Amino acid sequence: MKTKQGILKAVNDQIKQLQALAHTIEASESPDLRELEELPALLAERRELLNMTPAEVADLCGLSPTTYRSIERGSGNPRIQTLQTVCDALNVKIWVDRS
Repeated sequence: MKTKQGILKAVNDQIKQLQALAHTIEASESPDLRELEELPALLAERRELLNMTPAEVADLCGLSPTTYRSIERGSGNPRIQTLQTVCDALNVKIWVDRS
């Protein structure tokens, strides 16, 4: 079990990382558009950048760890609402272009 100080340090570290990421995004002049096939790798990359385990992301999203891992592996067939929840938790924007 994590100590209160350990959890607080982890949260503060994540805040610093998110602030740095926000600065980088704000300085960018173009969006980072990727194909849907790249989403699993992007989610894993983002989760690792935030120093989170798959189980921690799953817990944040109200998913089972197995369900989250299947999304990150690109297997399974999640609903768009589930993907949106995961992306929100990892601070990733996702949208669908039906054209």
